[in-house]
Amino acid sequence: MALTYESFGRMNQKRRTRQALVMAAADLVQRGETPTVAQVAEAALMAKSTAYRYFPTQEMLLATAHLELAQGPGLAAVFTAANGPGSAEARLDAVVRADHTLVTAHEAAYRAFLRSTLAPRADDTPRRPGNRLRYLAGALEPVRERLGEERLARLVVALAMGVGIESLIALQDIGGLSADEAREVKRWVAATLLRGSLDETRQETVPRA
Repeated sequence: MALTYESFGRMNQKRRTRQALVMAAADLVQRGETPTVAQVAEAALMAKSTAYRYFPTQEMLLATAHLELAQGPGLAAVFTAANGPGSAEARLDAVVRADHTLVTAHEAAYRAFLRSTLAPRADDTPRRPGNRLRYLAGALEPVRERLGEERLARLVVALAMGVGIESLIALQDIGGLSADEAREVKRWVAATLLRGSLDETRQETVPRA
C-alpha cells in the first residue's frame, strides 16, 4: 500500500509549502481582498509557478483559504480527541463525533472546498495533506503495534471514507438521513471496521489444531 502510518503525521516540505500559500491567502481574505493565485504567491514569497502547481485555479485557493478560516478551533478539537485518553475504540469514536460536529458546523465551506477540487488533477499536482488521515491514525495509536503498519494503513484509509464532507453527501444527500442519523451510522461504521481489523489479528494468532 502506497500510504504508510508514518506518512500520515509527517510534516514534509510539500505540506509546509502548501500551508504557507493557504495562510497567505487567508490573511489577504481577512483583509477583505479576493486575491489571485499570483498575488498569493507574491505574498508568500514564492514563484507563481509553484503556487499554480499547488492551486491551479483561484477558486480552489480561495475555497481552501475560506475553509482554513472557518474550521480553525474545530479542527484542533478533532486532533485533541484523537490524542485523548482511553482505548483505540474510545478515541476513534471521539474523533468521528468531533469530525461530524466540525463538518456540519461549516458545511457550506466544506462543500465549496470540495466543489473546487473536483476538476481532474495533473499527475504532478502535489497531493493535498489529509488531516483526516492524521487524526484517524492518531486515534488508533494504542493498537498500532497490534495491527502492524500495513493493516493500520489500510484501516485508516478505509475509515477516511466515513468522515469529512464526502460522508455527509453519501449519508444525507443520497441516503436521506438527518445529521444525527448520519453521525450514528458513521460511528457504527468506524467501530465495525476497527473491530474487523482487530479480529483479523486474533485469527492469525490462534494456534491451528
